[in-house]
Amino acid sequence: MKGSLNRKLEDPEFRDRFEYGYELFKLEVQILKALEDKGWTYADLAKAVGTSKQNIWRDLKNGGLHKASMDRVARIAEALGLRMHAIVICQKKEKRLLPKLYRLLAAA
Repeated sequence: MKGSLNRKLEDPEFRDRFEYGYELFKLEVQILKALEDKGWTYADLAKAVGTSKQNIWRDLKNGGLHKASMDRVARIAEALGLRMHAIVICQKKEKRLLPKLYRLLAAA
């Protein structure tokens, strides 16, 4: 018996939105983990980025990162000792290439 999510994922449009959202969720998790590893609060991060605590809270709360500018995400990452790399992959090849890329990054 298929679950509700599995049934919804059969719809190509729903699957695309879900996968896009999941990629942003993974980025958010990386940022939150780095924040935790540094022992920083949102206020600490805001000070390092040069913005308000409310902006950081908005960006990292309930999937808000998808509304943040790439520049702001890059500044947040840099403040946490991370480097953001934007890549563009052909849609036809992404299902084949992304797993390879993730394996390479995990091995590093």
